[in-house]
Amino acid sequence: MKKTKCLNALIISLLIMFSCNVEEPPGLISNKKLGNLISKNSSEISSSPFGIQAGTLVDSLVAQAAEIGVKWTRLGAGWNEIEREKGVYDWSATDKAFEVALKNGITPFITVGRGNELYSKLTTYDDPKLAEIYGYRPEPPIKDPVAMEAFLAFVKATVERYKDKIDYWEVWNEPNHRNYWGSTPDGKEYGLLLVETAELIKQTDPGCKIIGGSMAGINPEFTNDFLSVGADKIIDIISYHNYGAVPEERVYKAIELWDVINKYNPEIELWQGECGYPSHSSTRDFRGRAPWGLNIQAKWLLRQSFVDTYFCKATLSNYFKLVHTSGKGEKQQRTNLRPIDKLFGYPERGGSRVRTKGVNEKCLLSNPDFEKKPAFYAYQNLCAVWKPDYKPNTINYTIDVVDEGVFYGISEDDAFPSVPLVAAFTDNEGNNLVAWWLPWNAQEYLPQLAKINVEIEGVNFTDPVLLDPLTGEVYEMNVVNEERACFFEDAVLADYPMIVVERKTIKLI
Repeated sequence: MKKTKCLNALIISLLIMFSCNVEEPPGLISNKKLGNLISKNSSEISSSPFGIQAGTLVDSLVAQAAEIGVKWTRLGAGWNEIEREKGVYDWSATDKAFEVALKNGITPFITVGRGNELYSKLTTYDDPKLAEIYGYRPEPPIKDPVAMEAFLAFVKATVERYKDKIDYWEVWNEPNHRNYWGSTPDGKEYGLLLVETAELIKQTDPGCKIIGGSMAGINPEFTNDFLSVGADKIIDIISYHNYGAVPEERVYKAIELWDVINKYNPEIELWQGECGYPSHSSTRDFRGRAPWGLNIQAKWLLRQSFVDTYFCKATLSNYFKLVHTSGKGEKQQRTNLRPIDKLFGYPERGGSRVRTKGVNEKCLLSNPDFEKKPAFYAYQNLCAVWKPDYKPNTINYTIDVVDEGVFYGISEDDAFPSVPLVAAFTDNEGNNLVAWWLPWNAQEYLPQLAKINVEIEGVNFTDPVLLDPLTGEVYEMNVVNEERACFFEDAVLADYPMIVVERKTIKLI
């Protein structure tokens, strides 16, 4: 019966397609195709702002991260996992993890932290629904002098072991999230732990870089609190993890965050240290909101990469994550369902986590077969087109919508998310990379792209080409250069970045 229904649906779809005289694939770019972009391995790239959290120690899978061309990965040194017996450290997992990343040409930054129940009591949420999802966590060691002494001893041993391999140390994970901090978050309390830990790390390895914050979301108030107790004088980088259905929404908070950073120490860098989007609705942890899809995930990744590095002024954008090797078929326990929950399903609570069981579908490889999703190839194309010395170029631009396509209303709208965005980067030789997109909720398929005219001040192209990063296809691109600006007429606009670069900066097949 199921096969018959699927066959009938296919026949109906074909009849509809032919009855509508469909002659071209939806979203087809009419420019002349020049070829396909050739990808680069991480070992071929000297530097880049792009990374991925691997989620595995399997050599063959980490090698696929190198196939993408990322230069960074976030790895953990969890206190509770390394010290399972007081005073005894097991380095087997971290030894392997760091080695695998480094041999693939990827630079790790290491998160040290997590409470340890050998020294701290376990706590959980007062809300029984949240307690059921998150379970119990040890309090942070700053709560108890004995625990803090043990934590610092662990940190010192970790840095001493790896200081010849690791240059970047991040203190704790999401201390503004109750589940990861282990008690009610307090920015000043975290700041005291951060300062004491960072001072010890710097004493042990004076040439290293310290990453603080590692925040769930972008939280200017929490940042102000931890910087106010002296962290501004000891850390080099602040990181954030801003999960959200639309990446561009984080820009507003990033501006507020920079106001706080500049008040204390403008030399501090900003990193996006962990963030991704699921391809399926049935995912553990952050879900986002409908629609979901493989192409939607790829579009979200591309948009995040440009939002972080251009509009948020982050010098690293790290995708979460490559692969989840377990969890298939695991179900979350539900003992607190209301009658309406049994009809509508368990509520998302504004897009926050609804389960900690099952597969994390933010991954770029599928589970359980580890097939590459479209987002894998999209990220690979972005890394391949990127030059190591590209820097953000603050520009003025004008976009006129010629044809709305399926993005109804954007030609007359002046409100987010209906305003097309442009990001621009320039290398040391004056070569430019420009990307534009519409920050709508991404769609899985587009039957028609919009057309726009683009004017960009202070930028010229000699021999531009257009890259569709979803497919890796490269097309001819016409430009009119004038002294003050360049003009692109009838350019395509989609809900993901279209990228224009100089032809000489890329390789095609």
